[in-house]
Amino acid sequence: MHAHKLKVTIQEDHRVEVQLPNDFPEGPAEVIVLTSRQAGDASGGSDRSAQQQMLAALAEIRSAQLTQEEEDILDAFDTFRQEHPIRFASLKAED
Repeated sequence: MHAHKLKVTIQEDHRVEVQLPNDFPEGPAEVIVLTSRQAGDASGGSDRSAQQQMLAALAEIRSAQLTQEEEDILDAFDTFRQEHPIRFASLKAED
């Protein structure tokens, strides 16, 4: 996986232009845009902004390169879930 991080300012037209280094590989890529603004700080549609932030965070997590140890833990967790099925939706919240 190859990554390049840079800071940009989102203008009123909501467009961003990015120039990558010459050694950046060509081909398909994902673009994730993160902001430090809180969802309540966004002008208009703060629920939508919070959802976009959550989706961006999920995309970043999904694209992260896992170590072999992390892969082994996830594999073991899948096996554990199959051997010990539980429906968390059936649990009642305590007040």
